[in-house]
Amino acid sequence: MTHSTGPRITVGVFDADESDQAVRWAALHAAAVGGSLHLVHAFVWTELDVNIDPISGMAGSGFRSAAHSLILDAAEIVRETGVDIPVTSEIVDGNAVPVLVEASDESDLLVLGGRGMGRLMTLIVGSKSLALAARSHCPVVVVRGKVDGRGPIGLVHHEIATELVTRAADLAEAYERDIHLVVRPETTPEEAQEILAGMAQRIAMTHPSVFVRDVTIAASDSPRELIQASEDACLMVVAGERSHGAGGKVAAPRQLVNVLRFANTPVWIERD
Repeated sequence: MTHSTGPRITVGVFDADESDQAVRWAALHAAAVGGSLHLVHAFVWTELDVNIDPISGMAGSGFRSAAHSLILDAAEIVRETGVDIPVTSEIVDGNAVPVLVEASDESDLLVLGGRGMGRLMTLIVGSKSLALAARSHCPVVVVRGKVDGRGPIGLVHHEIATELVTRAADLAEAYERDIHLVVRPETTPEEAQEILAGMAQRIAMTHPSVFVRDVTIAASDSPRELIQASEDACLMVVAGERSHGAGGKVAAPRQLVNVLRFANTPVWIERD
């Protein structure tokens, strides 16, 4: 989905430093692509048996007031970045996953703050089924590490995810960066150069200003090695694979889980 006023970037706002980083990244990205920013806070307290009303005689108290403060703080973070973009916000009653999944239906990109392996994996892969990244109606960015890196766009090669290449080229063009290609460890040097040449030729036809500057063969299947292969990237672009089973759920290939676990840069998960 692309709105007439440019891409709509939706970011989940929570009471965490990682959320603040997500807001910063989303604001800078919206400015780079000529989009707008939509701040969403999932107000879970109405789902629980707790008193959300303010304390009598104490101005600004209560869970609802705290939620409004979170949104105001997020808007202030956007202003601090210095970008000039349209910003809207809303507080929606409900749990985070369903609230943000619904918001993604009207968005071009959903942005989340990473929380490390534990709570992040609860959101991204889950124990029995995929959650937010799997159910989103648009690409998802998990913000980790630096939000203003000056390196290239890191593209983790995938054999059949054709939209992944187009997305990486679009991002490289918007950010005025090169693309750094990362291929699987079992790839031979000759195969890597063939992949590099083919991708460079394909991208040159539609994005003549974008240069695929290099290809790195991951040293092994080790998660840390995969990340190290593109550690200088400002953004990593990876595939989220949609299965052909009931509901068309998006699988979490081991490569994607590894990237999310160890990445020190924002990770863009592209739908197929």
